[in-house]
Amino acid sequence: MGSKRAIGYARISPTSERDQENTSIEKQTEEIIKYCEVNDIELVQVYEDYLKSGASFKDRDGFKEMYNRVLKEEENIDYIIVHKQDRLARDTLDTLFVMKRLNSLNKHLISIADNISTEDPRNKLIVQILAVFAELERELISFRTTNGMERKAEEGCFLGGKITGYKSENKELILIPEEAKIVKYIFEKYAVEKWGYKKIAARLNAQGIKTKNGKEWTVNSVKTILENEAYIGNSKWRGKIKRGKHTPIIGEELWGQKEQVMQIRSCIPEKIHPGSYPLSGLLKCPQCGGPMVQGNSNQQYKYYQCNKNKNSGSSVCLSNLVKKEYAEVFVLNNFLHHLKDKVSASAIYSVTQSILDYELNPLEKAASNLSKQLEKLQRQILKIMEHSSDPDINLDAKMIKSQLKEKQAELNKVETALTDITKQIELKQNESIMDIIEFSIKNFEEFYHTLSDEEKKIFFHSVIKEVHVTQGKKTKERRIKDVIYHFDLEELNNIM
Repeated sequence: MGSKRAIGYARISPTSERDQENTSIEKQTEEIIKYCEVNDIELVQVYEDYLKSGASFKDRDGFKEMYNRVLKEEENIDYIIVHKQDRLARDTLDTLFVMKRLNSLNKHLISIADNISTEDPRNKLIVQILAVFAELERELISFRTTNGMERKAEEGCFLGGKITGYKSENKELILIPEEAKIVKYIFEKYAVEKWGYKKIAARLNAQGIKTKNGKEWTVNSVKTILENEAYIGNSKWRGKIKRGKHTPIIGEELWGQKEQVMQIRSCIPEKIHPGSYPLSGLLKCPQCGGPMVQGNSNQQYKYYQCNKNKNSGSSVCLSNLVKKEYAEVFVLNNFLHHLKDKVSASAIYSVTQSILDYELNPLEKAASNLSKQLEKLQRQILKIMEHSSDPDINLDAKMIKSQLKEKQAELNKVETALTDITKQIELKQNESIMDIIEFSIKNFEEFYHTLSDEEKKIFFHSVIKEVHVTQGKKTKERRIKDVIYHFDLEELNNIM
């Protein structure tokens, strides 16, 4: 096998019926393998993204994994090979970014169908042109798709998605009687009997009824049903309501009753629970393992509660309440124990100093440039003033005044910027950083209590991965079992 190594990449778009170049994954892979065999290149692996758009790299896990592997020096990858350039990206800037990064590392892009390799400098311009055409084609596809959907919306056609109570056949909504009964049940319980979202969800779950996606009912899934105008026979597209072609499930009268209840309830102020719940999402329910969130607390009793129980009722999971104050004090003390006993101030200082040194260099360069600009402006002002006093030149007084005013404004702006950067440099050169770090570690608990509610939540979520709770029949029996950090605080010293 050849001394050159390559990784292949294949992608198929989700808009296969509109993308004429949407060659199958299998065909793209076959062409990549054949190319490597003919050109004596070792093909390490072919990464794939199935039904992923080329508009950006977002959500393209295959591309990300492939790209990161290519950049690793120890892999010794020489090429990324694609069947066609637009399989890599349909955005010009994305393509140019990848190409520039590869070239900087002496790695290259090969597009088989386009017969180009960036190893040849003459082909780099061709890649740029192809990237522009790929982006234009993407925009054209988007334009055609949007226009088509707008036309269908005007006609009241179904535009896709899953709707409880219906199934889609030939892009038309067909009624499912069993599911339609569930929809009617939800509307009647809410509009006529004045049940809340949670009570409806809990009752459906207790009866073993699942959502369209086979999951438990939640507050949000019930609310989504109640807000969907498809159930009175309407079709909605980009905020515009049209009469649909499908059979309604709910009558106008029941829909009107539902609207009245929603309007009345929107005017009732929500129950505000005092204090914040910084461990929301971090605490894990001892029964289902899901996140625990703010419970139905009051001024005197505050708890964390299983999120599934809160949204879907006791048939899905029990509340498994944990006292708020106990949980937060325990977790904070656990962190303080690790911080004081296992994290050294000198290790933090070493990392902090490295970061500051890295940041100082550009700041010092910026300060130097601003000082030069300042000197230049001062010389220009002096020169204007010299000319103004020279009787042989006889310059207009208004013009001189205008020029001096303009230069002085520039001078003031540069002086302000230089002062700001100088302060930043002085702060980063502060010799008492070690004292500050030692003081912060020693007095972290006092510092924590000065944080806002939101800052406390950000702090806990940045250092803690999850908090496990023991099972217990009563609230007082549930205790914190262990705290799992995003990193091992003991190992942190060794790394630093």
